Amino acid sequence: MDFWREIFMALGRNKLRTFLTGFAISWGIFILIVLLAAGNGIMNGISAEFSDQSTNTYMIYGGETSIPFKGHGTNRSIWFNDKDIRFLETEVKEVDEVSPRIYHNGFANVGDKSGSIFIQGVRPVFKDINNTKILEGRFISELDEKSSEKFIVIDDNLRKKLFDDGVPALGQFVIVSGIAYKVIGICESEGRSDGGIGYVPFSTMKKITRQSRYWMLNFTVNGLETKEQNEAFTEYLRTQLGRLHEFDPDDHSAIWVHSTQEEYLQTMKIFRTFELFIWIIGFAMLISGIVGVSNIMRITVKERTNEIGIRKALGAKSRSILASIVTESLLITSIFGYIGMWLGMVVAEVAGSFLGDAQLGGEVSLHIVPSIDIRIVLMATALLIVCGVLAGFFPARNAVKIKPIEAMNYR
Repeated sequence: MDFWREIFMALGRNKLRTFLTGFAISWGIFILIVLLAAGNGIMNGISAEFSDQSTNTYMIYGGETSIPFKGHGTNRSIWFNDKDIRFLETEVKEVDEVSPRIYHNGFANVGDKSGSIFIQGVRPVFKDINNTKILEGRFISELDEKSSEKFIVIDDNLRKKLFDDGVPALGQFVIVSGIAYKVIGICESEGRSDGGIGYVPFSTMKKITRQSRYWMLNFTVNGLETKEQNEAFTEYLRTQLGRLHEFDPDDHSAIWVHSTQEEYLQTMKIFRTFELFIWIIGFAMLISGIVGVSNIMRITVKERTNEIGIRKALGAKSRSILASIVTESLLITSIFGYIGMWLGMVVAEVAGSFLGDAQLGGEVSLHIVPSIDIRIVLMATALLIVCGVLAGFFPARNAVKIKPIEAMNYR
């Protein structure tokens, strides 16, 4: 009891010194937590955006040539066909699964209700490529594709236009351009306010429309981990498709290649730079806190040198004096470190509730969800506490080595 009473008496006699020491610790931890929470919040938002789409997807669009090549003039339209599908599936090792797309705009009718529809013929793998979310029922299956079933998956927006509330859509028939399709699934709407989207088996759409050319091919890839690998793969595609369709590989308007993986890699690169910047600032704040604690503790020990001399002259052991000063330092750094950690977490949570969906421009928003890795926070707090203790230990150790008469006369 005497030991702790002595510590609290020392803290009470030096309120300003105690506050300054604690403030340096709390401020360093507080800033670190806020910065890390902000960085994690942005990362969570980016991850949520990319979770709504595959990050290993390529889309190839047909275009028009702008460079004469092998006797062909300019402005020649490039369309894809079954040869391109077989080429991607059998000759390109990086390609996993391919889904061509046939589509047209029309009107869907159920009784006296109607709505515009953007109907697309796709393969079952398109669900994974596009990350289509099924709300009810199921998506197109391989069996549907093989048997060319007249099945359709409509989005929730179109369901609301064609069916009354409480009326089940699954199993009902939708008439599109005079063809009856059975509804087998409801998917999440994709933002078309003017109508809805419908997916039917690619083989079914191909037979109905009698199309043998396709404007778009979607496929997933594997083994492309870097920006350089993606760029090399894109150039390889242009060269090989240029050979099949006789256009100049350098003619970038002949086909358009879009890669979600390149976007993802570029975004992650930017974020890693941002994360490094946050850590540099956070580390600088920690160093600032450590230096502040160290300086204040040195001043504290210096001010108490006379007291140390008197206590030694009265018979106090060096070990007990050292333990008293180190415990005082540990108590200050622990309490104020916890306060800084708690305040930082509160501010991060409050900021997250106010920010919500941050507009990035136009209709694009980023859902910011601040999160804190408590292990990192605890390690940073422990580091600051240890440094504070060491900052008091070494000056105190030097002070207790001084002879009592010299310590009492210290100025």
